[in-house]
Amino acid sequence: MAQETARTHGLAQWVRDLLPYAGLVLLIVYFSFASDFFFNLRNFERLATDSATLILVALGMTLVILVAEIDLSVGAVVALLSVVVAQAMAAGIPWHLSVLLILCLSVLIGAFNGVITVIGQIPSFIVTLGTMAIATGAAFVFTGSISVPIADDTFLDLFYSDTVWGIPVPLLIVIIAFAGSLLQLQRTAFGRELFAIGTNIEAARLSGVAVKRNKIAVFAIMGFLVGWASVLSASRLGSGAPGSSPALTLDAIAAVIIGGASLFGGKASILRALLGALLIAVLNNGMVLLNINVDSQYIVKGLIILLAVVLERIAAREVAR
Repeated sequence: MAQETARTHGLAQWVRDLLPYAGLVLLIVYFSFASDFFFNLRNFERLATDSATLILVALGMTLVILVAEIDLSVGAVVALLSVVVAQAMAAGIPWHLSVLLILCLSVLIGAFNGVITVIGQIPSFIVTLGTMAIATGAAFVFTGSISVPIADDTFLDLFYSDTVWGIPVPLLIVIIAFAGSLLQLQRTAFGRELFAIGTNIEAARLSGVAVKRNKIAVFAIMGFLVGWASVLSASRLGSGAPGSSPALTLDAIAAVIIGGASLFGGKASILRALLGALLIAVLNNGMVLLNINVDSQYIVKGLIILLAVVLERIAAREVAR
């Protein structure tokens, strides 16, 4: 009986590890046959630029989940900051100062979430749920529920269609963020401390790890990446739209969980989170091309998240044994 249980757990771990790789390949193959518009260069170029926002948020969410926290506010904050950058440029502020403004605001919002969570000892899902409500309300109040158009062609071209060394700027930002996040987790003391905090917070504290400072820093980093995501979102849409990112939080969490992270902390991978984000991006792109309605898309993503979590818990029991 014990041997059979071990085999079940081993199979779950194998399927769990394979999920982001096999899932991505299977989706690409399926949509290539299901839609005449999927497998072409133009669609892949659009997919690469459109997925940049999700990837940036997923990278930040990886760090947050690694330390056993969660951020439910990211979608609402991206929408709010896209409104702010659009309104700033409409008020005559140069685009580069507008971008700097929302990057500062995004870091402050992230740090605020971290301070309230850590110093106030309030669960992060409650804190960020409150931030989500505030950001959502503020975005609609500031705009009167009407999108704010962006007329600055330099901003729109730079953060959507321009290239550097032949690489689209959104993709270049993603590459830099990915490389920085990967090096941070794998090559720095800060990264090792994050794994220690997520694995056993009391042991990390007793070992001299600055748990509070590191957790607040993680939320601030999350905010910084959300700021860049809002820049790319605004340039892609050509406006600041108060309801522009309704599914972004769910997609980011799904990407990280599909990538093998544990919601209980201590286990996460930047590379696998990237694959998870690409899987979700391909899924979104393919379902749009097939004219699958939004409600059905939520069902599919919810089922994928449940599958990934169930497999992770079954595999975790094997390790515990």
